[in-house]
Amino acid sequence: MDARTSCTAVPARPDGVVEAPGPLVILAELHPDTIPATAPRTHYGSDEQGAIDDCWPGFFHRAHRLLRSDGLLLLATRQRRDAGLLTDPLGMLIATARTAGFRYLQHIVIVHGFPAEDRIVPAPPADASPGLIHSDLLVLHV
Repeated sequence: MDARTSCTAVPARPDGVVEAPGPLVILAELHPDTIPATAPRTHYGSDEQGAIDDCWPGFFHRAHRLLRSDGLLLLATRQRRDAGLLTDPLGMLIATARTAGFRYLQHIVIVHGFPAEDRIVPAPPADASPGLIHSDLLVLHV
């Protein structure tokens, strides 16, 4: 993915071994507009890496290599609307993560609203598509 994010690095010992205080964790937020909506490519030139490096499959494979064993990938995402239809990317994201070697552990739902008497009043984020009710946090393990 062509994205930038802030990272905290755990320093390595002089022999190059990284000693993390616990399991390594990557927290990624996938904005719904970044979920690819294009058809897969069927031909690659000699200077191209191939489908495994494209879009989300490439992201998951690189994250899996970084985390190696016993790491966690926390993936925050939400739905989007395409031509008035609600699109929920969870199925595609979980399948792509499993293909890269992750195990699906947990799905946490974050409701965008607050309680008022016996109902929930919607309170979506300012940049959300109309009708957004919740966001999702996926917990994936290497």
